[in-house]
Amino acid sequence: MEPQLSSLIVSLEEKDTIDDCLCRLVEDTGATHAMLLDKSGQVIASHGEVERQDITALGALLAGTFASSREVARLLRERDFRVLFQQGVRENIFTALVEEQWMLAIVFDKGTHIGLVKVLTKKATEELSSILDRVRQEGKLRDDVLSTSFRTSMEDTIDLLFRD
Repeated sequence: MEPQLSSLIVSLEEKDTIDDCLCRLVEDTGATHAMLLDKSGQVIASHGEVERQDITALGALLAGTFASSREVARLLRERDFRVLFQQGVRENIFTALVEEQWMLAIVFDKGTHIGLVKVLTKKATEELSSILDRVRQEGKLRDDVLSTSFRTSMEDTIDLLFRD
């Protein structure tokens, strides 16, 4: 059973760390673009040469393609497909799952070696995985604080309403 999608809030500090990771990936591979998406296709961060309008549409389409490939894996009785490689005449796209919540997509041309992309994308997904863990922990702490604060506020309000 697939985990439910959840909303995570990425702090500015973690966003900068993500941006640095994507920038390094593009520079080290010679790719034209890299982007981090959530599983719904929402762009979390991107770095490269593609217009913003194209990035939004591309993110949504890549998420749909990845979801479709995972369903194919299920039909083939595979656990899942964790990477997807799309090869075009001029450009290629390599997409890798970051844990179960994010996807890292890298767009590169024929001058970029796929082996280099695979190795450096694996390294980047490991780095992004640790960032995702920190984002989850920050969210849990924030939820705990809000829950405690809300409960205290409710108790105070009830005490005021039913005060003798």
